[in-house]
Amino acid sequence: MRQAIVLPYNTIFIGGAITQELRVNLNRYLSAGTNARMVITPKDADLLIMLNETNGKQILSYNNLGQVTAYRLITQITFYVNNKEGDELIPSADLFLTRDMDFSVSAPTAAEALEVLLVSDMRQDIVSQIVRRLATLQSKKPVVTPVQ
Repeated sequence: MRQAIVLPYNTIFIGGAITQELRVNLNRYLSAGTNARMVITPKDADLLIMLNETNGKQILSYNNLGQVTAYRLITQITFYVNNKEGDELIPSADLFLTRDMDFSVSAPTAAEALEVLLVSDMRQDIVSQIVRRLATLQSKKPVVTPVQ
């Protein structure tokens, strides 16, 4: 984001099943890029961001010896945002990112380093996407779900 986001909330809680790296990146970005401060318990928060992260790897190709030559790295994040009253501000959404990478049996350490770099890049992309969606809260009213 180019400028700080002014949210109508003073405190933010991040919860759910996510990696420590994603949690730290999101905490850092929200602390520096918004007017809100991060809290460690949901009861102290005005805004609750709940996330679930799933990571995976698929084989894309083999060489003529049957050795893997390319992988697809996959990260999926499901998240939603509520206020402290439980009103849904951002409905449940999925973010799905992939990165393709070549793999060399003769240089597995380099491939490992590349995988770590690509996964880190995907997490930064996810943080940016979540923050862009949070920026819409500056003028958004809670979604009211009709009771049936």
